[in-house]
Amino acid sequence: MDKVYHGQIKLGLIQRGVLIPNIIQGLSEVAGGLCSGKPGEEITLALAEDFIVKTNLIAQDQDGPKLVCHGDQLRIHMKEGEIDVGVIKVPEFLKQQLKQRTPVSENICLDGYCLNIFLRAIGQGKKLSMPIEVILSVIQSAFEEGAADLVQLNMDFCEEADRGFARLAPLVEAIKKRFNTFVALKGFPPSNQGTIDLMYASGFDIINFPLGGFSGTIKSKKKMTAKQVHSALEYAAGIFPPGTVWTDLVLGLEPLPRCKEGVDRLVDSGIIPLIYLQRESSETSDGYRDLVELAEYMNMAIQRNRLPLKWLYPTCRFLSPLDTRFFTEDPLQARLAVTPVYKSGLGRKTSAGFAALRRKLRIRNVSDSFESSGL
Repeated sequence: MDKVYHGQIKLGLIQRGVLIPNIIQGLSEVAGGLCSGKPGEEITLALAEDFIVKTNLIAQDQDGPKLVCHGDQLRIHMKEGEIDVGVIKVPEFLKQQLKQRTPVSENICLDGYCLNIFLRAIGQGKKLSMPIEVILSVIQSAFEEGAADLVQLNMDFCEEADRGFARLAPLVEAIKKRFNTFVALKGFPPSNQGTIDLMYASGFDIINFPLGGFSGTIKSKKKMTAKQVHSALEYAAGIFPPGTVWTDLVLGLEPLPRCKEGVDRLVDSGIIPLIYLQRESSETSDGYRDLVELAEYMNMAIQRNRLPLKWLYPTCRFLSPLDTRFFTEDPLQARLAVTPVYKSGLGRKTSAGFAALRRKLRIRNVSDSFESSGL
């Protein structure tokens, strides 16, 4: 590869982190993206419009990609090449939480337009690891600051058959009642597929059952087989609107031809794959070529099946069908495949209206299931 692609820079930064000299950390445009400036802290960089990466700071004496300042322009110097970058400012509400190191700060993060909230079941009944009012307060702060347009609830593994959905239902209802926003769920498939109907009827707009394992935990591999996840994804694709059923894939676990077969099965079933860019992945040129080949293959599969991509958003650590061009096309020509619905106030309002209407029609078919489940 003679050209330096934005995707190469993104993957390299994820794998090796970035050195920001102390003198550079004092610049206002850099300081706004940092809290402590200590090694291990994350910083979000814009490599192009709507193409972002989150990477870790490395020690001042460590070799690796380096942020420098040329005149009034910030640039990254690394073995893959050089590129102008911008530093994404940490929103004030999040910076305050991170500085105080509160329990909330350990369980929220921003990824592009998406506010991620990480939850787990506590004890018996319907208790979550964060009270609903605290969660609503965090969302309110993010929206007031204009920091997010989408909320994703990330539910850790739960032994209950519904994987904690009964605990999440009052929360998503409260979010929908207070905010005009879309809500995604990322978690484990329930043992009864009928619960997926209830997930949609309760207010979730997007569902993600990761095939790559939730946070790569050993527990998830013991509890959920690929067959179970596939079955749940395929069922969800028949319930949720086209383009709103996703799954995470991890490249390198299987040979490339098997990965392509997996992409075909998913996309042909109406499921959008998201490729997780691992920090521990291979740094060889062959590794990047495989990533590009899979990205091009995935793009063709999406086009063949005409899956809408407007529900996707620019994300820090994934390759999605929305941004494959940043991995495969000339950096000067690369753009998102479509404009995400979250970027347009009118588009967001219109799509929310259609989603609400479709959900009302769906609820008519599952109201008996609600009654029988006690929700």
